[in-house]
Amino acid sequence: EYYDDARDLFELALTLTQDQELISTLQNRLQEMDRLTVKVRAGDLLGLQVEEKRDDHDQGDEYFMALCGTLPKEVQTVYVSFGESFKAGYVALNQGEFEQAEAYLSRAMEENPDRKTFILLELAAAYMNLGKLDEARRSLETYLEYHPDALPGYQLLCEIFWETKAFDQAEALLDSCPDELKHSVAYHLLLGETMVQAGNYGEAASFYQTFMKEYGWSEPPARALAVTLEALGDLEKALDVYGEIMGWCSSCRTRIDPLIKRKFADISYDLGRQSTAILEMYLSLAQEDPDHAPLYLSLIHI
Repeated sequence: EYYDDARDLFELALTLTQDQELISTLQNRLQEMDRLTVKVRAGDLLGLQVEEKRDDHDQGDEYFMALCGTLPKEVQTVYVSFGESFKAGYVALNQGEFEQAEAYLSRAMEENPDRKTFILLELAAAYMNLGKLDEARRSLETYLEYHPDALPGYQLLCEIFWETKAFDQAEALLDSCPDELKHSVAYHLLLGETMVQAGNYGEAASFYQTFMKEYGWSEPPARALAVTLEALGDLEKALDVYGEIMGWCSSCRTRIDPLIKRKFADISYDLGRQSTAILEMYLSLAQEDPDHAPLYLSLIHI
């Protein structure tokens, strides 16, 4: 879990390779690490702030910088330059205070008229969490006009189309992506998830399997495949995929996500495979996930 060192090496690898498959894998690993580290960074930061008794303004500055630290460097530079209203709105958005986020981010757009399109992405996220899907859609469509290579914009717009059952529009949107985005793992995950959201589980499972045959095995599409196989009711195959993910983590000496471990144990339990290894897995989960410890312990009859 030396995330800073890992990030440096991933970024170095990106500068040294022209292999599109490897580039996609590296970018995906960086995104995974960002999701893992943002809460850790924020938690560590909060502890430091309490210890040093900093005032609210300083805490906001530090939390904002911690959040920006998970973004690409060119995006960090732009976000830092937007001023206090954007900072307050971005922090509020990430703390779940969506009405405040909408107000601050709208003000930030007025204060940054020449560069307001960058702010539209975050404002759209606030709109979505407030259930204002029409406003979110308009913001995202404008954002993508100016930033057609920004995959997060496509992801949020797809989520709106999924929510409104406009699956054909989601497919058309993804088809309109620039060719360079179509080589990324994230792009293929959006395509597969569109099939899942439309209820086409068999098509989605075949899509994920074909993708991994062509581009090589990686964890995100494997996770998506396992979830899709569960939806299809094919628990045996889903169990095999979850087992592959756990084996991959073990071989790379990376921490196994408790959710993956729980999925493997639960499906094994449902299939009647209550081995000693599964019982030990539930004991391990009781320590890693104390909120659900009573459930795990009940399953092993303790």
